[in-house]
Amino acid sequence: MCAILLSGVLLGSSHCCIADGPSQLNAAVRAFTKEASTPAYRYAQVDLNGDGRADALVLLKGDYCGSGGCTLLVFRGSPGDFALVSSSTISNEPIGFVDERRHGWKTLLVTSRGVGPVLLRFNGTKYPLNPSMQTKATKEQAASATILKFEDSGLSGG
Repeated sequence: MCAILLSGVLLGSSHCCIADGPSQLNAAVRAFTKEASTPAYRYAQVDLNGDGRADALVLLKGDYCGSGGCTLLVFRGSPGDFALVSSSTISNEPIGFVDERRHGWKTLLVTSRGVGPVLLRFNGTKYPLNPSMQTKATKEQAASATILKFEDSGLSGG
């Protein structure tokens, strides 16, 4: 199940979540990590680029986390698979998006430990690597952001 929260209110579930099945997202995560088995992760899906397909945000767990947060992966959804768009370090929930697009992609709102909510803006190729170096979200942006509900992958890790 995939659900979207808006300012703490559940908007509803979407049947498009993991539209091509969890095995495709697991394969995409495995391709990034280059591990024999898929590591544990949390994920949310939303159409980030306006193409009508569910894209995936993946927050890796375990060895992919440090004192500042975990690695966040963004995948573009396509028929039969997910393609890596970018990876960002030291990311924490809550994660969502604001009412802004750059190069056709939604601007993400990511929590950076010690900084608070920051904006990850797509540069035409990818989202920034280090959230802690990005523009801090205004109180208005943070309050009006759509916060995504991340689900556990159900995997125990590599």
